[in-house]
Amino acid sequence: MADLDTAIQRFQEAVDTTPTDHPDRAGRLDNLGVGYHDRYQRAGTMADLDTAIQRSQEAVDTTPADHPDRARRLDNLGVGYRDRHQRTGSIADLDTAIQRFQEALDQSSSPVRDRLKPGRDLLVVHAKAGNWPQAYQAASVTVSLVPLLTPRSLEISDKQYLLTQVLDLASSAAAIALNAARTVSNAVQVLELGRGVITGSINELRADISDLQQKHPHLAEEYVGLRDLLDTPALTTQYEVDQRYTAGQELERVIHQIRRLPDFDRFLQAPSEDELKTAAEYGPLVIVNVSHYRCDALIIKKTQIQALPLPHLHASDIQDRAIGALGKPEILEWLWKAIAQPVLNALEFTQTPSDGRWPHVWWISTGLLAKFPIHAAGRHSQSSSDAVLDRVISSYSSSVKTIIHSRRHRSRPITACKSEKVVLLAMQKTPKKWDLRFATREINDLERLCSSMNIQVIKPLLYKAEVLSALSSCKIFHFAGHGSTHDSDPVESHLLLEDWETEPLTVASLFEINLQNQRPFLAYLSACGTGRIKPNKFLDEGLHLISGYQLAGFQHVIGTLWDVNDESCVEIATTIYKWMRDHKMSNESVSEGLHHASRCLRRKWIEENSVREALRSDKGLLEIRDDQMAVQRSDSRLGKTRDPRDAKLYGEPYENTKPNQLYWVPYVHFGI
Repeated sequence: MADLDTAIQRFQEAVDTTPTDHPDRAGRLDNLGVGYHDRYQRAGTMADLDTAIQRSQEAVDTTPADHPDRARRLDNLGVGYRDRHQRTGSIADLDTAIQRFQEALDQSSSPVRDRLKPGRDLLVVHAKAGNWPQAYQAASVTVSLVPLLTPRSLEISDKQYLLTQVLDLASSAAAIALNAARTVSNAVQVLELGRGVITGSINELRADISDLQQKHPHLAEEYVGLRDLLDTPALTTQYEVDQRYTAGQELERVIHQIRRLPDFDRFLQAPSEDELKTAAEYGPLVIVNVSHYRCDALIIKKTQIQALPLPHLHASDIQDRAIGALGKPEILEWLWKAIAQPVLNALEFTQTPSDGRWPHVWWISTGLLAKFPIHAAGRHSQSSSDAVLDRVISSYSSSVKTIIHSRRHRSRPITACKSEKVVLLAMQKTPKKWDLRFATREINDLERLCSSMNIQVIKPLLYKAEVLSALSSCKIFHFAGHGSTHDSDPVESHLLLEDWETEPLTVASLFEINLQNQRPFLAYLSACGTGRIKPNKFLDEGLHLISGYQLAGFQHVIGTLWDVNDESCVEIATTIYKWMRDHKMSNESVSEGLHHASRCLRRKWIEENSVREALRSDKGLLEIRDDQMAVQRSDSRLGKTRDPRDAKLYGEPYENTKPNQLYWVPYVHFGI
């Protein structure tokens, strides 16, 4: 507190020695007001809050109308009035706070980052008062600023940092839209605008512009030139940085020019309602939107878009459960009751299909829910259809935009011929990591399967440069080894090759290759946590190893949400590839194969648990039976406690996995 008192004294001295007409006086007054407000927040003295408001008002009064700092100073003033309203209940203070926040949000001469905060402050004030139409208006304008926060000229690391300011904003805006009685498509559109900004910008740079090239070839040529200049690897010189900035500014001008053309008004915009419905051509899309205001499933079907309230789902419950293990039976049962069961019932998927024609659902989770396995939700200990696995095939996506973009580049299935190539990598021994005894067996089994289909097997040297080169001409990429999820930067998550310490195969390195023209079929990442994001502040961007391979151009990616069992990886991979082989490597065969493999492993888990329960009353008999089951599980590759494929250093202890662990739960499919 003494340091804050001293800071306020120095701020006051700075103001006292600054002439009234000096251009820096407004900024120094603003600093003084912030100092008094900070002291009010600590000590709660009303005199400090009153003084903070007075100094902030003087700062605003002496700031020119077009000054770039005006939005920030207006917001500081609004916060003062809002806090005084909360303390005294003064409606006049509340009205003044709303006016200042609105002025700050509308301050077009100020940087976008300085307008976002008053926008959030404004929507929160309106939402607390239950003024939902006004809250939606504020939310809509604020979300529309999010893409402007990250110009196309910025590097991905810079975009990530800036986007931490808008975590959960889009989800709040979607919830507010529903409370304001807006259409469900409005709610979906604000979500699409405010989430997945980085992946969306990369996909936009690689979007199909054949219509533009046909109707306006000269403008298309200018667009492509600028686009290609921005869609390049990391820059190294100041000249390249300056050139990139100029290209970004020019590209924005060209995009606005294109949008003024007939039939191109939605060029690179959020999906329209018709585009959203078209995205559900192969099965419904279910966006589970989580907000402190409300939680809903936004269900997109070919014929309609509807909102299903989820009264048993609460943001606080998700936060509490996200701390522990996410694959426990009690978590799966909670997901079933709170989300999956009401959604599937609304879709009229109420039983296991008797004709073998499985419906397909794409799940899009928001916020912390993205960490949870909705595809595995259910009561698995019971013989019933009370589980997602028993009603539908599940896939995931980070956004509807990603699905639409991928569908536009949907390519033919793989044909059985030597011109088709599969890249197989086994990292049984990785420098400074645990050995994975079954990685080589997994690759050997897959090599025999691919050879039987007359597909050419490629095994490049296990170094980053060689692997990236091999990816440029393959249809399937399969990696069996260690994965590493970066603790603070998602784009630094990587697969571990021989040179992982000096040249890691990161998510960022995948952004530097563009396989959109080749449209490779499948990337199978048989490693731990390839769909995991550790820093929660980056969850809305959905950046992980799975999405990295999608952005590179792979139509399908199979990966994992957390640690997986080394030996079980062999069984689930071979089961999936056999299914794909038997179903002619169609697009549907990938998700179907994972679904089939998951049900096979789940069935064995249920049988094993049934035996354990039956013998539990006789401890001695159970111990004997456990020994027998351990041998059987070894034969079936299902059960002994063994190392996961997580990149821990030698000497780091592993917790023993339980004999009846749910091995199928972490596996997920992202794709078309």
